Amino acid sequence: MKTQPAALVRETDPETAQHKAGISDGIALEVPATLPFEGFTYLKKEWVDQEDNIESVTFGMALGHLNSPVNWANTETFTMMPEWGTAPLRRSWVVRIPTHYEGAERYLFHYFFQIRYTNGTEKVGDNFTQLVMPKTIEYIDHSGSCVHIRLHWSLSNWAYPQDTELEVEGLEWGNEFSVSHVAYRSGDRLYEHGRMAAVKKIDMPRVFKAQIWAPRGEEINYCFSMLSVDQHGNQQQKWDNNGGENFKMTI
Repeated sequence: MKTQPAALVRETDPETAQHKAGISDGIALEVPATLPFEGFTYLKKEWVDQEDNIESVTFGMALGHLNSPVNWANTETFTMMPEWGTAPLRRSWVVRIPTHYEGAERYLFHYFFQIRYTNGTEKVGDNFTQLVMPKTIEYIDHSGSCVHIRLHWSLSNWAYPQDTELEVEGLEWGNEFSVSHVAYRSGDRLYEHGRMAAVKKIDMPRVFKAQIWAPRGEEINYCFSMLSVDQHGNQQQKWDNNGGENFKMTI
């Protein structure tokens, strides 16, 4: 996956430019461009009490580059939430990790657990490291009716479901009708009609793809939501969930 250069926006209206303090006509402003499918992945980390008198458990994490030692100075910590009623007591926390770390699409996810006891003493457990990496998901539309295809997926047996839009091959990321704009233009009639027209120009069968990120070895549960748009701009939805069984794979 390639990093796209930042887009340039140029102020061309002299009257508008005069009202912007410190910005004169003809000045180019750099606007950061998103990487394809840039965002976050959510995964649930769990701790099960194996001894008595545990007051709390803290989850600590740090991200790092491949082949580099972990820098614990950048540690983030979270107090894990007890799941009352479980025996032995289970504690959990949903962790948000980015799709990219300092521009790299593969990176290391380091973490540890710190136990605090009711008598005030503490113990830090072993350090764990997982490789976070991308996985490409593909859906081939033979019907020709799909305008949007969304991946509905989760790690850890649907512990925290999330949605990722697939993009059709032939439509560039950042195009005005790309799914890169869907977060704030979904349901916009002009956008939906424009995207429908752009998708219809692409030869059949149409291949939709997305990338998701997860620690290597994690099982991914997923299914697809297909959206078509009629001539009035109304969306119609259907699902492909493998006959009710959903799809599974290990990254």
